[in-house]
Amino acid sequence: MCCLFGLIDYGDVLNVKKKERIIKVLSKECEARGTDATGVAYVYKDRLIVYKRPLPARKMNIYFKGNPTVIMGHTRLSTQGSEKINCNNHPFLSENNDFALAHNGVLYNDALLKRTEKLRKRSITFLNKITLLDSG
Repeated sequence: MCCLFGLIDYGDVLNVKKKERIIKVLSKECEARGTDATGVAYVYKDRLIVYKRPLPARKMNIYFKGNPTVIMGHTRLSTQGSEKINCNNHPFLSENNDFALAHNGVLYNDALLKRTEKLRKRSITFLNKITLLDSG
């Protein structure tokens, strides 16, 4: 069920081509855990970029704007929600575009949480749980 991967270039020693190659290799290796969708998140010019598609990693063309220092990636095995609806795929971007997240697991009580906590509808179900956790 899904796989998380990424890199942090602490010393800024890798050029963007090397980072793209590393992320492509990592994402393809992670396909064993999910082939329904692939995505990455990184920062470019103080802006969080999320690139994701309902494709297996081997079919993704992953290129970065600039030379990001931190890159997070995810390969998805669909358990809830169709991967064809791209907002269901990871990484998720917050409403304010100030953070991205990916998780490995299934939330079975999302309908109950929406009802009992009177959460507003959003296209990304998981962010409702983050709001709930942050408010408590």
